[in-house]
Amino acid sequence: MSMKQMITKILVLALLCGLFTPFWGCGKDKTQTEIPIETEESQRQLKAPSPDISQIRSICELATLECYYHNVAISTKEKGQGLSHIGEKDREFWIEYSGVAKLGINMAKVSMEIQNKDIVITIPKAQLLGLSDYTFSPDSYISEDDGINKNPITPENQTQAVAWAQEDISQQFSKDDAMLMRAQERAKSLIENYIQQLSEIWETDYQITWVYEDNAS
Repeated sequence: MSMKQMITKILVLALLCGLFTPFWGCGKDKTQTEIPIETEESQRQLKAPSPDISQIRSICELATLECYYHNVAISTKEKGQGLSHIGEKDREFWIEYSGVAKLGINMAKVSMEIQNKDIVITIPKAQLLGLSDYTFSPDSYISEDDGINKNPITPENQTQAVAWAQEDISQQFSKDDAMLMRAQERAKSLIENYIQQLSEIWETDYQITWVYEDNAS
């Protein structure tokens, strides 16, 4: 066999080895690693956004429960003491007014932990967030003053009477467990609806666990 024929035969064998690598294993790189193929499910989970704590706190703000109330501030301005107040008498008066109490969740106390599809949300009890500006009713009453010395009821007397009545109405709302529970359930319902919408959009079955925190400051 000539040198030219030998070289040609070697080249032919080399080409055959390359063509039939899947069967003979010629030229296989043992260090090559297989790249896993991402499934549609894994790709969807990577793209799916997690529930956002800022959104949840905004929901708590929107979930504020407004309660309209009508109240009466009753007070008595006692007569003065001393010679300059001879003839004065006690003056009774009451002031009817209306306002709005806001019950809701302290957003700063809401927290969330996410582990895969499990969501743990810590939520405090609802509380009185504040009383709005009130409006006076025309059905107020001030007793007549027919004494020798007048004992006038001043705007300051009326403002103080309403302030005392507001303190009383605040305590009533703060102790109204039924209304506070209603406000908390309202916030929970809106949060659950938000997470449910994410679940439906991204086809991810989130599971919520609620942790209830004391309302202590």
